[in-house]
Amino acid sequence: MLDPSDLIGIDEVLAWRIIAVARSIASGLDALEDGPARTSAIAILVGVAREAQARGSRQVAGQRMGPASVNYQPDVSWFSTEDRDALRAACGPAPAAGGPIGRFPKSTVVTRLWPEEQEGP
Repeated sequence: MLDPSDLIGIDEVLAWRIIAVARSIASGLDALEDGPARTSAIAILVGVAREAQARGSRQVAGQRMGPASVNYQPDVSWFSTEDRDALRAACGPAPAAGGPIGRFPKSTVVTRLWPEEQEGP
């Protein structure tokens, strides 16, 4: 299970927030065992946390010199698309969603054109 001590050099409160959001992106994150996938996931989370601490340039909407002003984009995620994809990939393939479950009733016309294959004995 991931905890703030895995995110070395990151404030504990921010680390908990980053981990909570990461779990919503990749639900299998806590199941990762020691190895390259876990190390990669932790590296991604540390990078996201460091950018969150520094309010990276990706979140700056506009700047002015006098009198000095910086406008940030509202509701910009700390996690880039690449971060999200990499976390999901580290947790393994996601189960297919939206496919048919079970067998459908046989239709007289369709059954003759495309016979249903039998599963098992």
